[in-house]
Amino acid sequence: MAIDVIVRGSQGATVVDFHGRLDMHSRWHVKAIINQCCHTEFEHLILNLKGLTFVDSAGLGFLVICSRQFKDLERRITWIEPQGFVGDLVKNLQLHDLIAICPTEQDALS
Repeated sequence: MAIDVIVRGSQGATVVDFHGRLDMHSRWHVKAIINQCCHTEFEHLILNLKGLTFVDSAGLGFLVICSRQFKDLERRITWIEPQGFVGDLVKNLQLHDLIAICPTEQDALS
């Protein structure tokens, strides 16, 4: 699998750490994890994207749709700003206009 995902609790939130490549193949693995988080986290979900080294349009679209759906459930979702290529892509697409994006986990928790 091209992606490793770690789910952990942190100060009243669920944090999902991503490491590796999020593409059309690995998004199904991620989808199962995010769906589980939707059933267990009722307040704040943090997607830590710092460890993503690559994302394709299917992976990025999936993250955006998940974030919108979580918001529709009237829950808080925050992304931790990705780095490198993925960070540049997120900035260029101006996703911060749609999704709360923080530079660190501490910022996301506050």
